[in-house]
Parts: sequence; structure tokens; C-alpha cells
Amino acid sequence: MKPSVFSATSVQEVEAHLENASKEGLKPTLAIVFSSPAHDLKGLGAIFARHDIDVFGASTAGEIFNDEVHADSIVAMLLDIGRDVYSLEMFHGKDKSSLQVGQNIGEWAKTVYDNPALMVASGGLLANGEHIVNGIISAMGRQVPLFGGLAGDDLKIQETSVFSVSQVTSNGVLALVFDGNVMGLQGVAFSGWKAIGTSKTVTRADGNIVYEIDHEPALDIYKKYLDFGDDPIAAVSLAGEYPLVLNRDDGSSVIRAPFTINQDKSMVYAGSVPEGAKVRFGMAPGIEIVNQAIEQMSEFKGQTPRSDAVVLFSCKARHMALGPMVEDEVSAVHKLWDVPLVGFFTYGEIGPALQGGCDFHNHTLVPVLIYEK
Repeated sequence: MKPSVFSATSVQEVEAHLENASKEGLKPTLAIVFSSPAHDLKGLGAIFARHDIDVFGASTAGEIFNDEVHADSIVAMLLDIGRDVYSLEMFHGKDKSSLQVGQNIGEWAKTVYDNPALMVASGGLLANGEHIVNGIISAMGRQVPLFGGLAGDDLKIQETSVFSVSQVTSNGVLALVFDGNVMGLQGVAFSGWKAIGTSKTVTRADGNIVYEIDHEPALDIYKKYLDFGDDPIAAVSLAGEYPLVLNRDDGSSVIRAPFTINQDKSMVYAGSVPEGAKVRFGMAPGIEIVNQAIEQMSEFKGQTPRSDAVVLFSCKARHMALGPMVEDEVSAVHKLWDVPLVGFFTYGEIGPALQGGCDFHNHTLVPVLIYEK
């Protein structure tokens, strides 16, 4: 496998890149494509279709290309692998819960390969990333390599989408499954956010919607501690920098970031926040969070030294909190493996923590290594 990557500022420019690839003798079968929603996603998919290239695509809140952070662009990775070692399927979410969609993906993946490795991207602001993960794992009946993220929309918080060569949906999940006997997927989720303040109790919640914390409207609790006025966009932005650190019954914790606020002062999170859960606010401890992530990635590199390509899922809230320092993380990933890399800033990430099985996260950085065995 000899992957190649490119970035573009328009759909027309993508056409030129694909024509040049063809002239150079490249024969890609699959493209991993991440695009700002400012571009025509349907038209973008159609261009790859004309070149007989399948697409695993998602809208973004910023794009990542090798060691660079982009905005309003399109990034793509071209893979020249046999069509017998991967399969793509769009799972629409109409009249289905996120858990049901996840279960459908897992049941499908079992029929495609006996040793599947999955990459998924979800469109839709109401998608529950944790339920998607739980659905896939429950249907599989075991842990499998599973990575991905929730699509973004440049922080407009209006509509996120996933797309293939022929379909675009803002209510569904695009799944890419590899034959794990031939292709390897490995990765890990890094965070570094620290819990601060006193423990609070989620007193009313339903799935990923939190209505009350300590018997007060969720938004009012945030306003007590964070001064963001009445601007809903500013509220989501600042609240995203101070997510909830959710304590699990097994002693582990996971971060949950809000990305929309309802008129009744409830807050919609990217993953489930159970009623009765104990939570604290979280915050980034500054530049040390970047140093810690780079140190952990270096240790991970020692365990998984080789890769043909890297796909990077990084939380948009992480980008907002770290500012220009996020480029140091991206550059470190690229330098460690020194292979073609594309990625995007997400509204939630999927991958295993350093210890444990696959989970849904916020505020993490998830490098995914792709290689031929």
C-alpha cells in the first residue's frame, strides 16, 4: 500500500489532484475525505465516483493535513488497496436510535469479515456517540478495532454530515470495515483534561440530554461558574472548554462536552450522561497537556512502530482550548510515524483509552494507524 494525501480549497481543485494522480500512474480504490461544510459534499463525492474511487467522508470543524491545521478546506487520503479487503455502508438514522444504528453496523460488519476492523463517522447533532459505540460492540459480542468521530460543521451547530460517492446524510453513520486479517487498525485516545471543583449530581437526564444538575437547570449551573452572558454560541464555546468529567461505576472517567443548548436550559452532549451520575467540571492544565499527549504518543509509538498512514480524529473543543498549541500535537503525530496523514476536528471521538476497551470521548486526540499486515 502506497497512500498519498492532498489538500484543496475547492471541489474543482480536487478534480485536478485526482487527474494528476491518474497521470502519475496511481490507481486508488478508496479515499478518506474530510471537508468543511462550506463545500458541496454531494458534488465532492461525485468527482471521486467519476474516478472510480470509493469515499469515506465527513464534514468538519477544521481539517488536518500532514503536520498542518487548515480551515475551510478539503483533505483526502488515497489508498490503493484491493476492494476485497474493505467495504463501505451508509446506515441511516431515521426512526432509529443511535444504539440501534450501532447495532446494525455491528451485525453488518460480522457478515463481511470474520475479523473486522472498523472506522465510523456520524452525522447529525443529536447523535449519541456512546450509544453508537455500545451498539456496535454489543452486536459484535466482543471488542474489535473501532475508531472514528462525530462530524463537524465549522462550529455553526446547524448540520453535520457524512458522505460517500453517492449519498450525503445528516442523520446516520458511514461505516468503513477492513478485513483485519489483511489490514491493521491501531490507535489510542489521549486527553489530559483534569477534573476541578466539587462533585455534582446529574439529577435529571435522558440519554445525552441533561436537564438538571443538583436540581437546577443545567445551563444555570454553567452560568454560576462560567461568565458567558446570553450568547448561545459563546455559551456552547466556553462550556465546551470546561466539559463534564463523568465518573463511571468501575472507577474510570470519561469527558462529556455539550454542543447545543435547548430553550428549556437543558444541554445536549455528544455522549450519554446518565441520571444520577457524579460529575465535575474539567479544564485543560495548559501547555503540559500537549507535552503529556506527546509523551504518551511516543510510548504508544514504541509499541506500534510501523504504519503506512495515519488518520487523526481530534476534538474541536481541544482545538479551541489549546489554540495554536494544537499544531504541536498534530506535528508530533506526523513526525513520530512520518507517513501520510489526514484528519479533522470532530464533535466527539471514538477509540480505546490507554487502558481498557473502545469508548466514546470528548476533548481527546485519537491517531489511527492504518497498515497492511
